[in-house]
Amino acid sequence: MAFPRTIVVGGGLAGLSATHTLLERGKSVLLLDKKPSLGGNSVKASSGINGAHTAAQQALGIQDSVEAYYTDTAASAGTDLARPKLITALTSNSASALSWLTNDFGVDLSIVSRLGGHSAARTHRDKSGAPGWAITAALMKKLTALAETDGARVEVIKGARVVKLLEEEGAVVGVEYETGASTQTARGNVILATGCASFSLCTVSLKQKPAVATQQTFSATGLLATHRPDLLSLSTTNGDHATGDGVRLATSLTSLAPAALCDLDQVQVHPTGFVDPANPAAKTKFLAAEALRGVGGLLIDGKGVRFVDEVQRRDVVTKAMQKVEGGEGRGPVRLVLSEEAVGEVKKHCDFYVSKNLMKRYSDAKEFSADTGIPLEAIVETFASHGKYASGGEVDPFGKKTFHNATYNPDTPLHVAIITPVVHYTMGGLSIDSSGHVLSSSSAPIPGLFAAGEVIGGVHGQNRLAGSSLLEAVVFGRIAGTSAAE
Repeated sequence: MAFPRTIVVGGGLAGLSATHTLLERGKSVLLLDKKPSLGGNSVKASSGINGAHTAAQQALGIQDSVEAYYTDTAASAGTDLARPKLITALTSNSASALSWLTNDFGVDLSIVSRLGGHSAARTHRDKSGAPGWAITAALMKKLTALAETDGARVEVIKGARVVKLLEEEGAVVGVEYETGASTQTARGNVILATGCASFSLCTVSLKQKPAVATQQTFSATGLLATHRPDLLSLSTTNGDHATGDGVRLATSLTSLAPAALCDLDQVQVHPTGFVDPANPAAKTKFLAAEALRGVGGLLIDGKGVRFVDEVQRRDVVTKAMQKVEGGEGRGPVRLVLSEEAVGEVKKHCDFYVSKNLMKRYSDAKEFSADTGIPLEAIVETFASHGKYASGGEVDPFGKKTFHNATYNPDTPLHVAIITPVVHYTMGGLSIDSSGHVLSSSSAPIPGLFAAGEVIGGVHGQNRLAGSSLLEAVVFGRIAGTSAAE
């Protein structure tokens, strides 16, 4: 059945990408977001967005290919959980997604880094130090301008909580939503772009209507408690908006077969969340961007000794950190950056220092005096890392990629205490490679599409750094195209 407009639920990068794609195809859009402002978790992303065989890579002489990116993603996902069609959709559309951001929205993605688990430098960012904000803000700005000049084609309603999907004649035909005390309905194809699948601070049950988070704790009835109770003791980087609305809505269909879910036990624990010295037990923590390790940051234990390849995959680094912090009792873990490393992510570091999450020391001696870590251990760690980088010795942790590898104990250092944090959900709604939400019988649910972190199956057991923003853009565009057709 034909509808005058498509309804996009969620105003993060996936929802914005879907909205702009629909508008480009001559469609009308109603964008609903329950928060007073758009952006979601997308604005927090600080490492960058992946792309293979991009214009920026070619300009910098970086050799990469879609095939290599596919291989890295499949290896990270794991043999049992890698889904070739979804990985192909992600990786084969990466270069065009970045071109779209650059050409249509003026986003600068000229800086390219190699992060953990990647065989080439392919994580793009701008010079601001906040690529998630730069990308998402560019799409928000253009959408705001369009809404002001062509309100008949695009309407944005903030503070609108979608509470129900409307079903009719074997299809999803719209939504019911609340704005304050008012309940309204809107008809159209629906794209769910609601973000994190119920693993935030106020994680909710699938059968429980979510409420705004008011307490700093995980819900005892939520998906995290059900599928990964071992993670309840950790903090999170997610905001209070990430309450799994899309999962709840799609699995609550009545006349239609409810949506299928996948990989709900696959939750990414990011290795580096900042420990705020003023509130070390805080349940919500700032993310220490993966870019900090990508530019040459070192991880050391409480005795000043390295214990892992810093640019390994996130799951590998997290496991090593938890071993150090837990059974071996060698914590806390610190992230250390040289002046050369800081020079590449200066705006990141300036921000972290301003928030008292990172501290600058004039040299290793001052660092040692402040922390009690033996100066000799720090000096030895720096010297041995330099030998591994030069090829004089083999790194015992298998590190082969070195960047800004020389650490001089007589020059300034930036240091932060870090700990693993619940960061991303690889599980969520099952979709096909066209963005259709699938039912329990693996059939597309007519009129229902999804994109972004609410979907599952793209990353398997582990998401590579830089692939979350890409997933939002690629599958937002795919869902928008499919809904338009």
